[in-house]
Amino acid sequence: MEVLFKPTKASEVPIRHDYDQAVSYFVGAAAAGDDIGIKEDKGFAINPWTAVRFENSKTILNADSATAMGEYYFTTLEGTVAKVEYTFQYKRGADGNLKIVVHHSSLPYSP
Repeated sequence: MEVLFKPTKASEVPIRHDYDQAVSYFVGAAAAGDDIGIKEDKGFAINPWTAVRFENSKTILNADSATAMGEYYFTTLEGTVAKVEYTFQYKRGADGNLKIVVHHSSLPYSP
């Protein structure tokens, strides 16, 4: 299944199109392996977050897909909270389960 992935903290390769590039972002370049790891990736998913809270603004449901948009908040070990905006699109896979096919997250605009 094709994917469109815009990681929150990526600048060298800001848009990813495949599973391996997404894995690199979440687990880090070293863990992903030399052949697929992207240098800037530090491992967002393995960062020691103490909490993640979602505030979904709205979800649009279709026959075989859904799109959700909102904000999530990541809490660090020091108690700092980072607010991130997201858009996820889900599509029903061959197994009948919804899979994320579009993931866009970014830090809020700051004038």
